[in-house]
Amino acid sequence: MANTSREEAADEKTSLERLTALAEESNELARIVAANPSISVSLLRVLSRSEDEETRKNVALNPFAPYDVLSRLESQFSELFLNNPAFKSYNSLRP
Repeated sequence: MANTSREEAADEKTSLERLTALAEESNELARIVAANPSISVSLLRVLSRSEDEETRKNVALNPFAPYDVLSRLESQFSELFLNNPAFKSYNSLRP
């Protein structure tokens, strides 16, 4: 796998269409895409169901992961859930 694919997967300027294609190529690229802050919510949802644990962990750490995704992953990665910057935002909304 060329460095360029890994660089594209990490690049915030990579199109959502290309990120989706990269995530489908390999677990290694899916892990990088899952950490990309420009990833779409729909792709985060797909990757949150990945069989690859590292991909799911990166979804749990993505600051743009929606609450429903984070709450589903919380039982698998509770320590990561608490470290996600989005958790603080969601938690502050709770009464």
